[in-house]
Amino acid sequence: MGLLDKKALLEKEKLQVEKVDLGNDNYVYVRQMTAHDRDVWERSILREKRNSKGQLETYETVLEDFRAKLAVITICDEEGNLILDQKDYPTLSRNISAARLEKIINAAQKLNAISEQDKEDLLKNSVVGQADNSSSDSAEN
Repeated sequence: MGLLDKKALLEKEKLQVEKVDLGNDNYVYVRQMTAHDRDVWERSILREKRNSKGQLETYETVLEDFRAKLAVITICDEEGNLILDQKDYPTLSRNISAARLEKIINAAQKLNAISEQDKEDLLKNSVVGQADNSSSDSAEN
Protein backbone atom coordinates (compact mmCIF):
# COMPACT_ATOMS: atom_id res chain seq x y z
CA MET A 1 0.00 0.00 0.00
CA GLY A 2 1.23 3.47 -0.78
CA LEU A 3 0.30 7.07 -0.31
CA LEU A 4 -3.29 7.51 0.85
CA ASP A 5 -5.43 10.03 -0.98
CA LYS A 6 -8.26 12.11 0.49
CA LYS A 7 -10.89 9.45 -0.15
CA ALA A 8 -8.81 6.75 1.54
CA LEU A 9 -8.03 8.97 4.54
CA LEU A 10 -11.69 9.83 5.10
CA GLU A 11 -12.94 6.27 4.67
CA LYS A 12 -14.09 4.57 7.88
CA GLU A 13 -11.26 2.43 9.16
CA LYS A 14 -11.82 -1.10 10.44
CA LEU A 15 -10.84 -0.99 14.10
CA GLN A 16 -9.11 -3.90 15.76
CA VAL A 17 -11.24 -5.80 18.29
CA GLU A 18 -9.86 -8.09 20.98
CA LYS A 19 -11.62 -10.59 23.21
CA VAL A 20 -10.76 -10.12 26.90
CA ASP A 21 -11.14 -13.09 29.22
CA LEU A 22 -12.53 -11.96 32.58
CA GLY A 23 -12.51 -15.40 34.18
CA ASN A 24 -15.36 -17.79 35.05
CA ASP A 25 -16.15 -18.19 31.34
CA ASN A 26 -16.97 -14.45 31.08
CA TYR A 27 -15.49 -12.12 28.50
CA VAL A 28 -15.94 -8.79 26.78
CA TYR A 29 -14.65 -7.31 23.57
CA VAL A 30 -12.46 -4.22 23.56
CA ARG A 31 -11.64 -2.18 20.48
CA GLN A 32 -9.29 0.46 19.25
CA MET A 33 -10.50 4.02 19.69
CA THR A 34 -11.04 6.39 16.82
CA ALA A 35 -9.15 9.67 17.04
CA HIS A 36 -12.41 11.29 18.19
CA ASP A 37 -12.90 8.65 20.89
CA ARG A 38 -9.38 9.31 22.18
CA ASP A 39 -10.05 13.04 22.35
CA VAL A 40 -13.34 12.45 24.19
CA TRP A 41 -11.63 10.14 26.68
CA GLU A 42 -8.73 12.49 27.33
CA ARG A 43 -11.09 15.44 27.70
CA SER A 44 -13.24 13.46 30.18
CA ILE A 45 -10.39 13.32 32.68
CA LEU A 46 -9.61 17.04 32.55
CA ARG A 47 -11.55 19.92 34.07
CA GLU A 48 -10.96 23.50 32.98
CA LYS A 49 -9.78 25.98 35.61
CA ARG A 50 -10.57 29.61 34.75
CA ASN A 51 -9.39 32.83 36.33
CA SER A 52 -11.66 35.58 37.66
CA LYS A 53 -11.95 37.01 34.12
CA GLY A 54 -13.20 33.68 32.79
CA GLN A 55 -10.01 32.97 30.86
CA LEU A 56 -8.73 29.42 30.74
CA GLU A 57 -5.61 29.09 32.87
CA THR A 58 -5.06 25.42 33.55
CA TYR A 59 -6.60 22.00 33.42
CA GLU A 60 -7.15 19.99 36.56
CA THR A 61 -6.98 16.22 36.36
CA VAL A 62 -10.13 14.41 37.46
CA LEU A 63 -9.09 10.95 38.63
CA GLU A 64 -12.54 9.74 39.64
CA ASP A 65 -13.58 6.82 37.42
CA PHE A 66 -10.43 7.22 35.31
CA ARG A 67 -10.31 3.52 34.38
CA ALA A 68 -14.05 3.16 33.86
CA LYS A 69 -14.02 6.08 31.42
CA LEU A 70 -11.47 4.24 29.27
CA ALA A 71 -13.43 1.00 29.52
CA VAL A 72 -16.69 2.64 28.47
CA ILE A 73 -15.15 4.10 25.33
CA THR A 74 -13.55 0.78 24.30
CA ILE A 75 -15.91 -2.06 25.37
CA CYS A 76 -17.80 -3.20 22.30
CA ASP A 77 -19.66 -6.04 20.68
CA GLU A 78 -17.97 -8.58 18.40
CA GLU A 79 -18.28 -6.21 15.42
CA GLY A 80 -16.68 -3.28 17.24
CA ASN A 81 -19.82 -1.29 18.06
CA LEU A 82 -19.61 0.39 21.45
CA ILE A 83 -22.12 -1.05 23.92
CA LEU A 84 -21.83 1.48 26.76
CA ASP A 85 -22.52 5.21 26.94
CA GLN A 86 -20.54 7.93 28.69
CA LYS A 87 -23.23 8.08 31.37
CA ASP A 88 -22.48 4.41 32.25
CA TYR A 89 -18.97 4.91 33.61
CA PRO A 90 -19.97 5.75 37.23
CA THR A 91 -22.13 2.62 37.45
CA LEU A 92 -19.46 0.46 35.83
CA SER A 93 -16.83 1.82 38.20
CA ARG A 94 -18.94 1.06 41.27
CA ASN A 95 -20.12 -2.40 40.18
CA ILE A 96 -17.12 -4.12 38.59
CA SER A 97 -14.19 -5.52 40.55
CA ALA A 98 -10.89 -3.71 40.22
CA ALA A 99 -9.29 -6.94 38.97
CA ARG A 100 -11.78 -7.37 36.12
CA LEU A 101 -11.63 -3.70 35.16
CA GLU A 102 -7.84 -3.86 35.11
CA LYS A 103 -7.97 -6.72 32.58
CA ILE A 104 -10.17 -4.57 30.34
CA ILE A 105 -7.94 -1.52 30.78
CA ASN A 106 -4.77 -3.47 30.03
CA ALA A 107 -6.25 -4.65 26.71
CA ALA A 108 -7.56 -1.15 25.89
CA GLN A 109 -4.16 0.40 26.61
CA LYS A 110 -2.39 -2.15 24.40
CA LEU A 111 -4.82 -1.76 21.49
CA ASN A 112 -4.71 2.03 21.67
CA ALA A 113 -0.98 2.47 22.24
CA ILE A 114 -1.51 4.20 25.57
CA SER A 115 1.89 4.08 27.20
CA GLU A 116 2.78 4.62 30.82
CA GLN A 117 4.21 7.99 29.77
CA ASP A 118 0.88 8.91 28.15
CA LYS A 119 -0.91 8.08 31.40
CA GLU A 120 1.57 10.11 33.44
CA ASP A 121 1.20 13.08 31.09
CA LEU A 122 -2.59 12.93 31.36
CA LEU A 123 -2.45 12.71 35.13
CA LYS A 124 -0.30 15.81 35.49
CA ASN A 125 -1.89 19.20 35.84
CA SER A 126 -1.58 20.85 32.42
CA VAL A 127 -0.97 24.55 32.16
CA VAL A 128 -2.28 26.57 29.21
CA GLY A 129 0.09 29.20 27.84
CA GLN A 130 2.68 28.47 30.50
CA ALA A 131 5.95 30.38 30.39
CA ASP A 132 8.95 28.30 29.33
CA ASN A 133 10.82 28.87 32.58
CA SER A 134 7.90 27.90 34.83
CA SER A 135 8.05 24.65 36.74
CA SER A 136 4.35 24.52 37.58
CA ASP A 137 3.70 21.62 35.22
CA SER A 138 5.18 19.13 37.64
CA ALA A 139 2.85 16.63 39.21
CA GLU A 140 1.51 17.64 42.57
CA ASN A 141 0.59 15.17 45.27
